[in-house]
Amino acid sequence: MAVDLDELDLHIVDILLRDGRLPVTELADMVGLSRSAVTERVDKLERNGVIRGTTIIVDPAALGRTVTAFVAARGASLSPKAKKAFDALLKSDEVVEAHTVAGDDCYFIKVRTRSIATLNALVAKLIAPPLSLSTRTTIVMKTHVEKVGGVALGENA
Repeated sequence: MAVDLDELDLHIVDILLRDGRLPVTELADMVGLSRSAVTERVDKLERNGVIRGTTIIVDPAALGRTVTAFVAARGASLSPKAKKAFDALLKSDEVVEAHTVAGDDCYFIKVRTRSIATLNALVAKLIAPPLSLSTRTTIVMKTHVEKVGGVALGENA
């Protein structure tokens, strides 16, 4: 459910999307409010679930994750054993996102792996029992934009 946000709330979220570790004093200066007013607004944004956390952004290549791919998977409903195997696979460090989707596929999974061989090993787990899913893999050649937090606000949004 959408939360009713005023222009100041949106401005605060926009700034924090770009730098979630920005000191509250600097944030207050940027939006023209007192430190306590900004702290109160940020706390309210957190309570209302608008801000779900603060994180750092790591360059995947710096950790050797040079292959990005999207794996579309489909198959019959998962048995309890298959569901357990699927949940374990989703906890893998290589799985970045996973979505249940409408259309021909059941799942859309974004992965980052060290090599094509490790990508193949991950896909092999999806197609082997107990999952036995059909897959279609698309390897990313170049990423043009990746919006941290899933959204962008402000003039360029």
